[in-house]
Amino acid sequence: MGRKSTVQRTIVMGVAAVALAITVQASAAEAPAATGQPAPGRQAQTQAVQAAVDHTAHAATALAGAPGYAGVAVDYDAARVTVSWKGAAPAAVEDLAAAADGVTVDVERAALSGADLHAASTRLLDGQRAAHGPAAVVAAYPDDGYAGLVVEVARDSAAAGSAGLDRELAEAAGVPVRVELVADGVMSTSASRRNDASPWHAGSAIASKDGTDYCTTGFSIVAPGGHERIVTAAHCNESVGDVVRDGAGQRIGTVSSRETRLDAELIKPDGTAASRVYGGPWNASHGDRRYRFRVAGVQEPAVGQNICASGAVTGEHCGAKVRAVDVAWSCGTETCHGFRASREDGGVVVGGGDSGGPMYAIIDGEAYARGMIDGGSNRRSCGNTSVSTQCFSYVYGIPMVDILSNWNARINR
Repeated sequence: MGRKSTVQRTIVMGVAAVALAITVQASAAEAPAATGQPAPGRQAQTQAVQAAVDHTAHAATALAGAPGYAGVAVDYDAARVTVSWKGAAPAAVEDLAAAADGVTVDVERAALSGADLHAASTRLLDGQRAAHGPAAVVAAYPDDGYAGLVVEVARDSAAAGSAGLDRELAEAAGVPVRVELVADGVMSTSASRRNDASPWHAGSAIASKDGTDYCTTGFSIVAPGGHERIVTAAHCNESVGDVVRDGAGQRIGTVSSRETRLDAELIKPDGTAASRVYGGPWNASHGDRRYRFRVAGVQEPAVGQNICASGAVTGEHCGAKVRAVDVAWSCGTETCHGFRASREDGGVVVGGGDSGGPMYAIIDGEAYARGMIDGGSNRRSCGNTSVSTQCFSYVYGIPMVDILSNWNARINR
């Protein structure tokens, strides 16, 4: 059925980078059109470079479990991928550079590893939530040099006025911190793609029995035994066995499993799940060129990458970039880790009712799964949405690679 809905970080290290690369050969391109839009030849070249950078970054982020791995950042304009590592980078990184097709791969020395900073941010959030409640420390993420954490504290919280706050937070984390005061905290975006049907698509409405939309379906995955499941946010429902319905009141299925540290849950569909994602505005029709995309694979997000978020209430938002990865924030009584994205112009990227929805990149006309919408911050006026809601210029996502790993599953493609 139709659907209807209800900090780019630049990695700079103190050690000279080792450049291992093949540089992009610029070919003659047509001049921009008079309208200011790229000419077709230039646009195709740009898309090809971005696809090559994304594929190289995907290979680099696959090294995330290795000791010393700190992070990956991309620069589309320079066709460059930067891999940051604590200590000597392994041979696999050199192999990555040798295999890169037209993409420069830089290796830079990091002061701390991603694992070091992940553990530090968890200690910090867990301790501060117990001491000051969940709203005081908004988020914590690795600083530019992977030498410590940037800690965002709500400006109107009691903690913000504490003497020696920097020292307190550094002691709690066990690493250096830089405190930044921000206006508001991370809020869940639970609130049509209203009338979907089996096979269920990512990006369609989840609603109460009376038809009130409150969340969005995410990517479908294949669990052990070949069982199809639909991902959404755990804060959208209360417990295993809860019935999940679409915007027209039709049963989608029931909650079969939950993992609160990822704020994720799985829905066992009554029918089947599609390897497709809804794009375009919340009220897009079949004629919209972004109405639906096939899901081609999964990629771990890297700093600087383009990303789209698609919710049943506010629709699809592209033009955003990943600003930080391994960001820690409070999900109820748990500390979640994921990534944060925003647009250069500060525009809306998510709204209430979009929780659980898909986050992805479009490469060669297909969607590559990168995350699940979990929340938003920095309020903005919404504009045209399916229902009255709150909107935000920052979106927080749980990486799909973490969700798949937790359930030993694969993306449905």
